[in-house]
Amino acid sequence: MVASVLNHPDREAAFEELLQPERAPDSAPEQRVVVCGVSWKRYLDFDKKLGDDRPGPRLYYLDGELEIMTTSNEHERIKKWVGGFLEDYFLEMGIEIYTRGQATMRAPLKQAGAEPDESWCIGSEKKFPDLVLEIALTSGGVSKLEVYRRFEVPEVWLWRRNKIEIFVLTGSRTYQTRKSRLLPELDIDLVERCRRMDSWQQARLAFRARLAESR
Repeated sequence: MVASVLNHPDREAAFEELLQPERAPDSAPEQRVVVCGVSWKRYLDFDKKLGDDRPGPRLYYLDGELEIMTTSNEHERIKKWVGGFLEDYFLEMGIEIYTRGQATMRAPLKQAGAEPDESWCIGSEKKFPDLVLEIALTSGGVSKLEVYRRFEVPEVWLWRRNKIEIFVLTGSRTYQTRKSRLLPELDIDLVERCRRMDSWQQARLAFRARLAESR
């Protein structure tokens, strides 16, 4: 397909390789495709056709662009580790949360739809979450920050290149910060260090021990 568009059939393999999503260092990639010119109704019909309670793929929609994404074992592992650290923190700090997980978010008037990796309402239950976690092992796809800005999600965390990138979304303004506005006392470096450990058990124990020491 790529070769026919570019009119170089003998270079098909090279073109296909160059147009693969960029892979972050030392990570297994997700697989994603973006389809343009998809109406809101077709997006809903496609989602319905895939069925309820499916393990995948994940769908994101923004202004007629539909991203269809499947996740890898590495993607799911990072999601569970980082999400687990956050829930340990909520418990240790006595922060009431309402877990939203991957619950589908839709806003037809804002032409946006999402299925986040993990999400939480903090303090009280709301229509849309206060905090969203997304694991980004490859680049490309629709703009997740713009999607969540339309849902008025105040904070989005991206795990990218073995680091947490925190984005604060306020109205039309989006800016990156190293310290969470929602969880200002959380040591982001600690989360990153524990995530890079080889053992899940050692990582959780180290994270909890450090939280207890800081109280």
